[in-house]
Amino acid sequence: MDTECTNLLSFLSGELGEKEKKAFTEHLMQCSECTREYEQMTEAWNSLKWDFEEIEPSSSLKSEVMNFVFETDDEAPVRREKNWSSFFFKQFTPVTSGLVLAALVLAFVLLYSNIQLKKELAAVDLPMEVKTSLSLQPADMTAVKMNTDGAAYILQQGEERRLIVQIQNLPSLQESEVYQVWLLKDGKRTNAGTFKPDEAGTGSLTYKLSINDKFNHIGITREPDANSTKPRGEKIVGSS
Repeated sequence: MDTECTNLLSFLSGELGEKEKKAFTEHLMQCSECTREYEQMTEAWNSLKWDFEEIEPSSSLKSEVMNFVFETDDEAPVRREKNWSSFFFKQFTPVTSGLVLAALVLAFVLLYSNIQLKKELAAVDLPMEVKTSLSLQPADMTAVKMNTDGAAYILQQGEERRLIVQIQNLPSLQESEVYQVWLLKDGKRTNAGTFKPDEAGTGSLTYKLSINDKFNHIGITREPDANSTKPRGEKIVGSS
């Protein structure tokens, strides 16, 4: 095969320059092989060009294509969601679920404790103020050698209120007996706690007042034990 024969396809596609095109045209007139292939290719090209037949698409083709596209778009997220859900739940066995729940509870408890601790530390730096003081005197002023007395104070520190009760010269107690502090308002009593005095007869009590603890009198009774829900023993000291 002549080297000029290799330019047949470039000649057909119009890629040859003017010089090469002229040279191949002269070669084509002399080369029977290239002439035969050129005619065959030209005939095939022309037949392909005219064999195409334009076909009018059916009226339902567009709707079918669009339905396929939208149905595919709608279904894809659902399949992804199912796959992710399945993957997620496969990661948690009953044991791991319990561990995760326990970790969440522990984190909540630690967070709550941390908040409370911060509040307490912040309250320590606040000044403490005596809001109210009450004098406590013997309930039976005529009793012989009854020189018991004391005082009660309401201290305010930030939002917290505390009741401090200090009594001296209290009669000694027997075994399970205790002194119990009652807060009185409009005939209602609230238990503020119990205490036992030391050997010298001095006793004290600190009680954290809630926002609902409101009173205008204090009474201290001698109770047979620390389980009294209402006074069972005699009143020893009270506010005037």
